[in-house]
Amino acid sequence: MKTHRILITTTLILAFLLSACSPATETIEPMPTDSATDPYPISGDEEPGQAYPIDESPDQPESSEASGGMAYITDPIASQDDLNDHAENINKFALELYRKLAQEEGNLIYSPYSIYQAFLMLYAGANTETKAEIAQVLELEMDDDQDVHNLMNALNKLLTTTPSYLDANGQPLKFDVANALWTQEGIEINQGFLDTLSANYNAGLKLVDFSNPETARQAINLWVAAQTNEKIKELIPQGVLNELTRLVITNAVYFKGAWQNPFDSNRTTNEPFFLLDGSEQTVEMMRNSYTGAGLVSERYQAVKLPYQGGNYAMAVIMPNGDFAEFEQSLDEDALKQILSEFNGIFGQVNLGLPKFKSEKSFNLGDQLKALGIQKAFDPQAADFTGITDKMDLYITDVLHKAYIDVNEEGTEAAAATAIAVGTTSMPTDSWDITFDHPFIYVIYETTTNAVVFMGRVVAP
Repeated sequence: MKTHRILITTTLILAFLLSACSPATETIEPMPTDSATDPYPISGDEEPGQAYPIDESPDQPESSEASGGMAYITDPIASQDDLNDHAENINKFALELYRKLAQEEGNLIYSPYSIYQAFLMLYAGANTETKAEIAQVLELEMDDDQDVHNLMNALNKLLTTTPSYLDANGQPLKFDVANALWTQEGIEINQGFLDTLSANYNAGLKLVDFSNPETARQAINLWVAAQTNEKIKELIPQGVLNELTRLVITNAVYFKGAWQNPFDSNRTTNEPFFLLDGSEQTVEMMRNSYTGAGLVSERYQAVKLPYQGGNYAMAVIMPNGDFAEFEQSLDEDALKQILSEFNGIFGQVNLGLPKFKSEKSFNLGDQLKALGIQKAFDPQAADFTGITDKMDLYITDVLHKAYIDVNEEGTEAAAATAIAVGTTSMPTDSWDITFDHPFIYVIYETTTNAVVFMGRVVAP
């Protein structure tokens, strides 16, 4: 039997994302490469989970649609305890992957939430040892596979249902998730796999012809660019797809949030930042004084920066000692302790934080193999018969692209809102913390502590 390829792409980018709400199938033709027109325009009036009507875009490539599968479950049911446990599994995966990615030099930004979700979609089509390896790396412990997909849907619902509060510019906090499944025209995909993805991930099915890989690449990249407001135009580089590619899974998450306590740009000054090699770099250091949560210990200094109008925050952690040693010791339990210690702390924070912007592209194959997902990459051993039993499939590439921009007003990247700090009593503590050495940051949802973005800054 001929062996074909699976490509998983996960993308974390800065844009307004919407996922298709029905399991409709569309055959996509390429758009002229010199066109700057958005083939999937987003008006901003759609509700979360609502698909933009494809045939209403005058400049969209010609397509045909066919119905099938299950409707997206818009109100999944899950207990808070189960959601917390699921978020904890995501965080375990996040920290395991971070320690692998941290072995490379330079700044780092990635979305464990995006990668985890893409692999859960793939998990729905895996069997035997391939399935067992993915389950182990994703920390899955459930007897019923449908439970974990329902939990992912419920967690998406919780994280994307953000308050209607508007920031100073009249914009709401946003956390959006979009999924899509791209398959080769003419191949038979198991209905159970399609049902799981459409019901729990709102993943629209799109047919392309991988025998013309450049046309397929353009179609997928145009979709990504449209979902990201043209911020990411080349998620899949030339040469990745070929005539043996049979399946591409895409997941995109987007976050934009304003600080609960914005920085005054008039206080931003040029100050030194001390690099890992001991040299100095001049950075734009933002300054703020506010009532909030800070931590100072022998091992690290940390602050919690809530986002306005919701339950998201950024935690920034600066080790006092050896940076690499601290990174490798930062596991899920250590992060959980830091985040929990923020709760109930109330004091005066005098903060210095450099402005920073990071963009990073990965092919995560080596890191995921090191974590334990090995059979899935082996053409002779991979078992994705849950997707189709008509051909042998295996993973060739796992592409991930992430972007973050942190400034005086807030954060753009993909995930965040805030938990407001009460002001019912006078501050009892005070912290003076300036992040002028390399630091680690996470953006997380505060009711579950689910980490949606994580990274480090070693050179702003």
